Amino acid sequence: MSAEGLDLGGLRRVYGRAGSRWFYTRVARNARHWGWTEPGQSKWRLWRAQRQLQDVLGRKLALPAGARVLDAGCGTGSVAQAMATRFGLTVTGVDVLDFHLAEARRLGARAGSDGRATFHWGDYHRLPFGDGEFDGAYSMETLVHSYDPARALAEFHRVLRPGGRLVLLGPISVGPLDELAPRPRALIESFLEAMTMTGARIYHAGNLSRLLGEAGFEVEEALDATPYYTPTFEAVHAYFRLPWEVVRRIGDPAKWINLRSTVEMYEVREHVAWYVHTAVKPTR
Repeated sequence: MSAEGLDLGGLRRVYGRAGSRWFYTRVARNARHWGWTEPGQSKWRLWRAQRQLQDVLGRKLALPAGARVLDAGCGTGSVAQAMATRFGLTVTGVDVLDFHLAEARRLGARAGSDGRATFHWGDYHRLPFGDGEFDGAYSMETLVHSYDPARALAEFHRVLRPGGRLVLLGPISVGPLDELAPRPRALIESFLEAMTMTGARIYHAGNLSRLLGEAGFEVEEALDATPYYTPTFEAVHAYFRLPWEVVRRIGDPAKWINLRSTVEMYEVREHVAWYVHTAVKPTR
C-alpha cells in the first residue's frame, strides 16, 4: 500500500512512536488536532477546546443529517465520530496508517454511531471513490502532510458533487518560508521535516485560497482563527515546557516529537497562523 510521493515511513515515525501514541492517547484523547477557545473561556480546558473545534467544523460544513462526507486523513476517527454522532452525518474516513485505522474501528465500535462512520485505507491524493460521491469533505489538520496539495485539492473537488462543501482546518505559515529570517526559518523547516509536513512547505496563508480556486473551488471564507487556537497553544506549551527540557537533556528527543512541537514552535508563533478555509464546488 503505497503511492508515489507518499512518505509512509516518515508518517509512521511521527505517529507510531511510543511517545507519540502516549501524547495522543493521554493528552489529546485520541484526537490529532488542537482546540478552539472562545473569548472569556479558560485556556486550560483542553478537551473542551477540542470538542468546540469539532463543532466549528460541523457548522462550517453546514450539511443536513445523512449527508455523505469524506474525512481526508481520519487518524483514529475522533472527528469522524463527532460528525456522525453530533451532526448526523455519514462519514467515510481514509488514512494511510494501518494502526490508525485499527484504532478508529475499535473506538468506533464503542462510540454508538450506528455505522455512520466507516474507515478505509486510502491516500487522499488518489482517492478510491467515484466522481461526485460526497456532499462534503474536510481535512482536520492533515493537509500539512500532503506531498502535493494541488493534487489533493483536485481529488477533493472530483469526489464532491456540484454544490459540495470542503472545509480545511489547520496550522499554516503566514507567508512563504523563504521570506523568513534565518532563525525562525530554520526552526520551522526542521520541525516540518521531522513531522513529515511536506504540504506546509508549499502552501501558506497567502496562497491556499488561490490553490483552492485553481482546483475549481469557490472560496466562501478564509478565516484567520488564530485567536481561537492560541489559548490551547499557550496551555500545552505551559504544561510541557519542563518535561521537554528533561527529555531533551537526558532522553531521546526523537521519540517525543509532539513535546518538541509544543515548545519549540512557540518561539516562532508570530510566523504561524491557524486558518479555517471553507469552499464550495460550483454547480455550474
